[in-house]
Amino acid sequence: MSKVSNVIFSIAVFAALLVLQPVAFGAENIPLDFPIGLKIGETASIDSELTMTLFDIEDSRCPSDVVCVWQGTVLAKIQLEKGGQDLGIHTISMENIEGNEQTFEGYYIRLTNVEPYPTSSIPIQPTDYSLTFFVSMAGVDFIDSPLNQYNSGIPFNEIKCNSGLQITQRYDGRPACVKPDTYFELIKRDWVSNAIKAIQSKDTDTEQTHTIQPVIKTGTDSGFCIGYCSKEFVITPEKITYTVSGRDVPDKTKEIPFSKSAWNELIDLIDVQKFNSLPDRVGCPGCADAPVEWIEITSSSKIKRIEFENGDSIPEINNLILALQKIRSPIESSIESFDDCVAAGNPIMESYPRQCRTSDGVNFVEEIDLHLDAQSQCKKHGGKWLSEFNECESISEGQCLEMKGTFNECESACRHDNSDVCTLQCVQVCQIP
Repeated sequence: MSKVSNVIFSIAVFAALLVLQPVAFGAENIPLDFPIGLKIGETASIDSELTMTLFDIEDSRCPSDVVCVWQGTVLAKIQLEKGGQDLGIHTISMENIEGNEQTFEGYYIRLTNVEPYPTSSIPIQPTDYSLTFFVSMAGVDFIDSPLNQYNSGIPFNEIKCNSGLQITQRYDGRPACVKPDTYFELIKRDWVSNAIKAIQSKDTDTEQTHTIQPVIKTGTDSGFCIGYCSKEFVITPEKITYTVSGRDVPDKTKEIPFSKSAWNELIDLIDVQKFNSLPDRVGCPGCADAPVEWIEITSSSKIKRIEFENGDSIPEINNLILALQKIRSPIESSIESFDDCVAAGNPIMESYPRQCRTSDGVNFVEEIDLHLDAQSQCKKHGGKWLSEFNECESISEGQCLEMKGTFNECESACRHDNSDVCTLQCVQVCQIP
């Protein structure tokens, strides 16, 4: 490579690095939508008209080595001037807590990053802080903060967030927009609510209930099968709801308590960015008639579902897959009845009544109402059903025993005839108790 090429290459690399970094402190005429780095007391000139000076900061963020009841935030006090006119001192909060853009004379300003992050053992000196801001034009599509939207009468479920943020509810009941990759961390710290809140709507004066808690769903679907083919587990911080369903069979549901500590352990395994980056179908689930496994995560209003072949390993979320399988296994194997045995996918013996046997040899017999089923069984065996007397005529002893009845091989044909004339002959009768 020539010296000229080396120089051009070095300049290109240096320019690329500059694009990725905030503009140097105290820079002049910074373009819009460009990261601006400021320390306390420093000034930046933006778009040839706006001047911004970082006046002071208040840092209430929870230290990284401490568990707090809320995440905290950073409040930056900035002094603004436009065209030589003093616009005063204003306070802007950290973006990852709430949609915090504030509009000034046609611009809106965001605080996107504050370094360093606090720890309990090392106090941060004011001169150590460096803050990153973005300044953009406040066009017609500008979205106000969620709290301002709510206070203006917009219903909770209609509040909008800026791109890259999602709506949730703070521990004190107020709406907030947060980044997806910090959403579950806030849940663990109890900064956002896990409960269903009844929020007073200011435009209708009626109570509206909104579910804003995260929900994790998982399960399997065996496709074309007999009996209960689909299993679904809905996991929340309080309980697991287990439902099995299939064609021509009624759904069965049961609830199992789930602890907050177990929930937090599960949340720790979720990498939102990696999960959302995966396609909706990984590989070819169901193509080889194997059960399809799936995971669905609902965080606020965003839903992401991934399907894959049961037993597949997906590096980006493999720890989450194994944890969910470990949660499902004891619930699926909890067999207490014939229906549970069938729902677990065990083989069915087509006897009467039907029987289902578990892998460890335990046998469950189907419970049926003999009186309701006797007529169909009688007709199936080619007999004549007498509904008034719960009797089936003209079937064999073995068929009668199968129906759990009492067999008489030579019952009088006139047993129910009150007339004086009767043909004396024998009939085979099965009496159902």
